Amino acid sequence: MPHYAQGTTTWTQLKGYQAVWDPKIDLGKFYFTTFQGNREETPFMNAENFARVIDILRNETPVYGNSSTGSVTTQNEQVGEEES
Repeated sequence: MPHYAQGTTTWTQLKGYQAVWDPKIDLGKFYFTTFQGNREETPFMNAENFARVIDILRNETPVYGNSSTGSVTTQNEQVGEEES
């Protein structure tokens, strides 16, 4: 099982996450738990971006994250592959 997204070492496989939404400032951020067990904080993001990231975290596997930007990615899936 790879620890990094194919072709890069800046996207670490995520083992878990914590989502934090702060209604006082109307921004959210994540704490990614990496495959190695490290906890990494992302920058704050607006509601639209927060919703996009949390959707990928909830519905895709495996997921790789870049905590310095709050970005997430998945690996290649075959067209028509069903979610498990």
